[in-house]
Amino acid sequence: MFWVVLMGMPPVYAGVKTDALVRVFVNKNSMDYLNPWQSHGGQMVTGSGCIIAGDRILTNAHIVNDYTFIQVRKESDPKKYVATVEAIGQDYDLALLRVENPEFFQGVSPLEFGGLPNLQDSVTVLGYPMGGEQLSITAGAVSRVEIIPYAQSHRELLSVKIDAAINPGNSGGPVLKDGNIVGVAMQVITFSQNIGYMIPVPVITHFLDDVQREHAEGVPALGISTHNTDNKSTRRYYGIPETEGGVVVTHVAPFSSADGLLQEGDVILELDGVPVGSDGTVPFRDSERLDMSSVINSKHVGDEVHVKYLR
Repeated sequence: MFWVVLMGMPPVYAGVKTDALVRVFVNKNSMDYLNPWQSHGGQMVTGSGCIIAGDRILTNAHIVNDYTFIQVRKESDPKKYVATVEAIGQDYDLALLRVENPEFFQGVSPLEFGGLPNLQDSVTVLGYPMGGEQLSITAGAVSRVEIIPYAQSHRELLSVKIDAAINPGNSGGPVLKDGNIVGVAMQVITFSQNIGYMIPVPVITHFLDDVQREHAEGVPALGISTHNTDNKSTRRYYGIPETEGGVVVTHVAPFSSADGLLQEGDVILELDGVPVGSDGTVPFRDSERLDMSSVINSKHVGDEVHVKYLR
C-alpha cells in the first residue's frame, strides 16, 4: 500500500495559466450632468482584467469610471478582494488596479507583453462576458490595424480589429498570442458580425510609461486640422512638387502646440523625418500605412516633434 499526495496545478488554456485572469466587480455612481447635484444612482458592473508585473491589474478605464467600490476575483480563487485604482488613463481607456492584500498574488504567474500582431495572426480573447459566470475563451484573427476613435475618449489612437467574439463583460480582458498579451479588449461595432477592437501593446506601453512620469498627461496633440492633397488643382494652387506628398493645414487651434508655429495654408511634408502622403498617411511596417497622427501619438506631452512644411 502507498499514499499519493495530490498537488494542485493552475489550469492552462490557450498556452497561459489562467490564474492571472481577473474578474472585476465595480459599484459606481455616475453624475447626471443635465441635472446639477444629481446622480444616476448606484449600479453594479463587471468587467475583466489580468495580472501583470509589479502586482498590478490591467483593465479598461471605462469599467472603473465613477467607482465607489471595487472588488476583484481570480479565476483560480472564489474569494473576492478589495481593489483600488492606482492609475487611470482616459485617453487610452486603460487603468491599473492595486490589491493591498498580498495573499491575492500568491502563486500567480503575471502575464507578459508580446508585440504588435500582423494581419491574419491568430489571437485568443479571455474574459468574463455576459451569458455566464465562468471564464470565456474565444479565438479569431487580426483583420485590420489602423487608427480609430476610442469610444471612451474619442481620441484617435492605434487599434487592432479582430473577429474573435467580444461581448459586454469582455472589456479589459487580455488578448493573447503565444501566451503573451498583445492587446486589451475594449469595444465592438454594434449590429456587426464579430467586429471587435483591442488596445494594442504600443498604446498599453505608452500608458504604462506615462504612469511612471511625475505628471501623467495622456496623449499629446499638435492641435491642427488638415486636408489631403489628392486633387491636382489643390496641389497646383499650393505649389506642391509632384515628388512630394503632404497635407494642407486648414485650422490651428488657439493655445495649441502648433499655435504661432504653423498657420492655415501650410503644407506638412514630414513629421520627424517620416514623409506624409497626400492622403495624410505615413509608412508603417513593411507595406502598411497609418494616419500621420500615429507619429504624434507615439510621443509624450512635452516631447518635441520636427515638422517639415511648405509655406
